[in-house]
Amino acid sequence: MDHQPILEAFASAFVVPAFRDRFVHEAARRPDKLLARVCHKPDDLFEASLAKGRCSFELSEACLILSSPRGFRTSTWAEVQRAMGLGDGFLVIGAAGEKFYAETEATRGAPSVMFAGGG
Repeated sequence: MDHQPILEAFASAFVVPAFRDRFVHEAARRPDKLLARVCHKPDDLFEASLAKGRCSFELSEACLILSSPRGFRTSTWAEVQRAMGLGDGFLVIGAAGEKFYAETEATRGAPSVMFAGGG
């Protein structure tokens, strides 16, 4: 499945302008590197104003999730909720790129930081 239009819409709406093209490139060709950024360097991707942001998804709503170095896969918000708060780090993008939720990887003494926006 070609996720390119969704990733481009998401990047345009939520990724810092200087990193938008790089985001789309890494999403397609280097998902391992992109996941590492989400987990450890979210400030490369998101404005500080999106930290502790909010968005809402329906439980059965389709979304893209990046939670492994193999890249994005289609999932549902219900599945995402099972991964929330575990400290593993992931990025979820709404099916049209119009909203997102991300968690950084937790480390000893530092809990996950959440970023969200849209919907």
